[in-house]
Amino acid sequence: MKKNKVNKRNLKYGGVSVVFTAVIVAAAIFFNIVIASLGQTFSWYFDLTGASVYTLSDAFGKNLDEILDVNFDEDPENDLYFNIVLLMDEDSFRDYNTATYYVYRSIKQIVALDDHIELVAINSTKDPEFVKNHYQKTSTDSYSITDVIIEVADKEHNSRSDLGYKKLAVNTFYMEDTDTGDVFAYNAEAKFLSAFAQLAGKIGEETAPVVYYLQGHGEPTLEEASDWVSLFEDAGFSVKAINLLSENFPETITNGSIVFINLPKSDLYVDNSDGGVNEVKKLRNFAATNYGNVIITLDAASSSLTSLNNLMSEWGVGIGGIVTDDSHSVSSSGGIKILADYSGTTGSISTQLLEGAIGNSTSSSAPVIFTSPRAIYVYDDSKIITPLNGRATSEVLLAPYSSAKVSGEVPENAEVGLASITLIEGDINEPSNTTHYVMCIGSSDFINSEYDNSNYNKMLVYYSLGLMWSGTVTFDDIKYKTFDDNTLSVTNAQTNAWTIACVVAIPAAFIVAGTVIWIRRRHS
Repeated sequence: MKKNKVNKRNLKYGGVSVVFTAVIVAAAIFFNIVIASLGQTFSWYFDLTGASVYTLSDAFGKNLDEILDVNFDEDPENDLYFNIVLLMDEDSFRDYNTATYYVYRSIKQIVALDDHIELVAINSTKDPEFVKNHYQKTSTDSYSITDVIIEVADKEHNSRSDLGYKKLAVNTFYMEDTDTGDVFAYNAEAKFLSAFAQLAGKIGEETAPVVYYLQGHGEPTLEEASDWVSLFEDAGFSVKAINLLSENFPETITNGSIVFINLPKSDLYVDNSDGGVNEVKKLRNFAATNYGNVIITLDAASSSLTSLNNLMSEWGVGIGGIVTDDSHSVSSSGGIKILADYSGTTGSISTQLLEGAIGNSTSSSAPVIFTSPRAIYVYDDSKIITPLNGRATSEVLLAPYSSAKVSGEVPENAEVGLASITLIEGDINEPSNTTHYVMCIGSSDFINSEYDNSNYNKMLVYYSLGLMWSGTVTFDDIKYKTFDDNTLSVTNAQTNAWTIACVVAIPAAFIVAGTVIWIRRRHS
């Protein structure tokens, strides 16, 4: 029998090649694992997005420094410390979904900017009592495991939530297109800065402005208006119900305070007899004498409000008819939804508010939606009752399209708005102490989350609150960041070409190359 000879030379060098290849592959895998792990830990990455979505802007760092400098002095005991609290461990939050992943990256960068801010992760499932005691101060206060909480802390970063905290749902860091429901922008920088600013000594039980929520005219209760209450509280206001039929405003009104007249069903009560109750007079004194702000919401059901309408005329606005628009409306079982035409916003104050809420590119933004709207008439400034040494102006904040129709007769000297903003300065020599605003909205569901899932309307109100209270910081240099459109469009011809290439051409090339190598080795 003839023995097959083993080519020891081929075996020797072939074995070395196999071992060498295995070592190289193992080293490459190990190197990738190490780099990936370090990248996750230290956030090593290159931000190639067009709007630098993954990277905090220089303006963010500048604003954060100014906020933290509020109480910075030579005494370290007066320094400000904050915790950013997650209600699950870091890895779980980061990997929970895409929305939490972006927010987590931002949080890690914020924490790296300043050692006065620390990231704290709490297992809310294992320790629900801690969450309840620190972040559920009322019976109606609930939380989600994806919420992000910003709280005051001591210098060891122990929780001082009793001094203040802000709870933000993860979806509030994003902006959605109302029509499609698609998330198109990231707004985390403004949200985080706002929370830090409000907690940086600007809010306290004794100094916070108050929203006096009017009752006694069929308005929704505080519980029924929970969307509004949450918005006011997020902006740093405390909210208190008040019935002017039996109560009076405090003698001293905190700067920036607001009276909120929300969808009244019956008119203000006026009794001009001695000792009679006159709600109009009380509201007029609140605004004109104490320089308080006013927000009024109305809708299609608001009618026969003569006393309120007369009071509003003193601020340059009035109650109009019901608005319909077959060309710019959205069908819904909840009522008629009318879209706002951004090009109709031309006043300086209203333009500033609109740009702050939705940015400069209004053409590609989702429209504000109104449900069952009533027009707000905006008169010329001469109708506004202005103090002798003061000034005033009233503007359309949001306008309907020209195709909209308004029931009833529109006054000749009035513009039709879906929302308005009025500025009144009691004394032009002391504008910081005498400036107050009146905001009117002709919609019952203006910030209803069912319709306002883009948060446009909420952002618009939030920026308006920034005007009304100088303690609210709106950060004009911080803009939301639009996501890149990475959608691939592939035609049928391109699909067929790639199918042939992947299924036929590439495998055939490997077969040919393999056959050639086999033949050459066979005859070597």
